[in-house]
Amino acid sequence: MKNFIDFALNRQIIKGLDYAKFKEPTLIQSKIIPIITAKKDVLGVAQTGTGKTAAYVLPILQNITINNAKYERKSCKTLIVVPTRELAMQVYDNVKIFSKYLSIRTSLVVGGVKPSPQLKSLLKGVDILVGTPGRMMDHVKSGGLSLKYTTTIVLDEADQLMDLGFMPDIKKMVSHLPKHRQTIFMTATMLKEVKEIALKFLKEFKEINLAPKATPIEKIKQKIILIDQGAKLDKLKKIILEEKIFQAIIFARTKKRADNLAKALNKNNFNSMSFHGDKRQSQRTRILDSFKKNKLNFLIATDVAARGIDIDDIMFVINYDLPMQPEIYVHRIGRTARAGKEGTAISLLEHLEKKKLFAIEKLIGQKFIIENETNRTQETKDNRNKKTAKFNINNNQNRRKNETKINKKKKNKKFNSNDKKYLRKDKVKEGKKNLTSNNIK
Repeated sequence: MKNFIDFALNRQIIKGLDYAKFKEPTLIQSKIIPIITAKKDVLGVAQTGTGKTAAYVLPILQNITINNAKYERKSCKTLIVVPTRELAMQVYDNVKIFSKYLSIRTSLVVGGVKPSPQLKSLLKGVDILVGTPGRMMDHVKSGGLSLKYTTTIVLDEADQLMDLGFMPDIKKMVSHLPKHRQTIFMTATMLKEVKEIALKFLKEFKEINLAPKATPIEKIKQKIILIDQGAKLDKLKKIILEEKIFQAIIFARTKKRADNLAKALNKNNFNSMSFHGDKRQSQRTRILDSFKKNKLNFLIATDVAARGIDIDDIMFVINYDLPMQPEIYVHRIGRTARAGKEGTAISLLEHLEKKKLFAIEKLIGQKFIIENETNRTQETKDNRNKKTAKFNINNNQNRRKNETKINKKKKNKKFNSNDKKYLRKDKVKEGKKNLTSNNIK
């Protein structure tokens, strides 16, 4: 499909797409929209920045306009489940934009805010409910949300939902749904565990996998820099200055490392803030808003929090720490080179992290040229030569010392043997004298 009109979407949806300046469907949208409008289950695998959200939101809106089912109290027709508050807000905003000219009801339920306004929005029933698993289950348990009339469920970023331990809540939610329903399973990575979970939820589904090898976007320039252990911070500061980086997302392994790195960079006059799940919703919204408006230069993020970042103009992504899973590397660097633009991904690599790098290379089918490694190899050879030379000098010195000791011993032995000879001669002389004197007597 070359145009959205080819999908036979409602005119008001097309109008919403024009408002959002969506011109042509992406590959994932072309593949998935017809499947969802046909009300079939689907498993969609695609990289970040490929338009996955619109791929399922647009056909869901189309189906809602066709069915025009009545609203049931405290219920929703479509449930969209995502792993983080930021992503939930992002998806909710997209739904609002695409449905701008439609008369539909949407609601957002996430943690970190008061539940009462959310419960109030659900009283009369909604068409689409977007939210995080924890808060959704809270409302189900309290009786504020009924899933009895929900005919479509979307599990977006399913790999992260699994990593964050949300599957028990999701299974409980699914148990409240009607048996005859449509399930849409979207993921950025396809691990074995993710596929196993998908098979439990999906029935007679179609799989659309547009990233079988998890290959990074071609327009991303990737750099791997080998550094000494403990030298990451100094190298990071040097890179920012040398590359003249005005703004970047910097990925850290843990929340604590993100906080510490942000503090260290701020001490060196690099405008930075950490971004992770321990911060309040209001803080995260404010930080992200500052970053989007170029008031914040460096966003130090963890993988989970970064799932809610949707910015097209990020030129640099820096891996301060390599991720534990190679698939996450592809997801991280996909934050740059969006909307047809170019970008750069820089990774700082310590020797202990080389196994992680090899796993990434194996996954994406690409061998990296590691910067500083050639110099380091030459330095190692030079150091070995110096050690060998020093060893040889020490050996020569020790050999001379040993030779001197041996010579001294030989001289001493010779001296002692001569002394014995002289003593024998003296005794012989004395004996002769004694004999002579006796004869005279």
